[in-house]
Amino acid sequence: MTIKQTYFYHPTSYETNECVIASFEQRNIPMQRIQQSLGRKKRFILDRNSTETTLTMATKAAKGALKECGLHIEDIDVIALVSATPELLVPSASIKLHQMLNAKKKTMCFDLNANCIGAFIALDQLTKYLQCTPNMQRALIVCAENLCRIVDNNNPITAFCFSDSAFAFILDKDGESIGLKDVMYHTDSDIADTVSYPPAGFSQFKNEDVLVWDRSFDGMGSVDFIKKELLLFLERNKMSVEDIDLFMFSQFSYKNVQLIKEYFNLGDDKVPFYSHELGYTGSSSPFLALDQYQRRVRKIKQGEQILFWTLGAGYEAGLMLWEY
Repeated sequence: MTIKQTYFYHPTSYETNECVIASFEQRNIPMQRIQQSLGRKKRFILDRNSTETTLTMATKAAKGALKECGLHIEDIDVIALVSATPELLVPSASIKLHQMLNAKKKTMCFDLNANCIGAFIALDQLTKYLQCTPNMQRALIVCAENLCRIVDNNNPITAFCFSDSAFAFILDKDGESIGLKDVMYHTDSDIADTVSYPPAGFSQFKNEDVLVWDRSFDGMGSVDFIKKELLLFLERNKMSVEDIDLFMFSQFSYKNVQLIKEYFNLGDDKVPFYSHELGYTGSSSPFLALDQYQRRVRKIKQGEQILFWTLGAGYEAGLMLWEY
């Protein structure tokens, strides 16, 4: 099983954080510590007047991935659209994506919303599905978010956190690469109310609703999870930290990534971080790190060991061991 191709699409419009920081500091809200913690300089945003949507972005990302690896949409057996901000609920956004790509009728389509751990779960589940389904060969997983549309611009964390974008990757049952070796999940629903949208649920939805983000939620629970479980996770696979070639972590918080690096004594060259210039893209973020690393640094070789770690609001975290 191999991640055959990745492709990142983003709108042309963007925002730097200087003006956001200045507006908060004029209200005596210190922002430098938050900025240093999250690690953001620039974010891509969909203009309010733009005709672009999560669905059009998803289509462009999917077409880009197919084109770069020389496949056609007829080669795809499964389409999964991962989003917390889908353009449609009925029909599912993946059905509309199927239509826009002119995909074959013998295609399984589904949407998945697990917030920022969504792509991680989609990769886990579809790897296992392809492995046990003889007549299914390839899956197209597309992440698309327009989170800037629902954020609270008066919240210093969400005001400059997210990037609107789409990210596609193709999963191929190639018969050569091992792919998924192991996965571990950790869910703590005691803090499920710290991040929410709509705040009171769809039954009480208002047009002016924005994403509620309690500033106490900083992802540290997921940092504690990896500190506690990583060595045991690797040990059950007869591996050590030194056996991992690359660590593809959630790009949500620069501070959290640094804490993990320091705890396990990981080198900068093994833990790429790209949210400074790309912003935080939600569920795609650890896989976007994989994409950017291969485009900017080097191609990953067959047999290299990759460790994914990420988290989603609520919260849920995961570790994944993947052999390229």
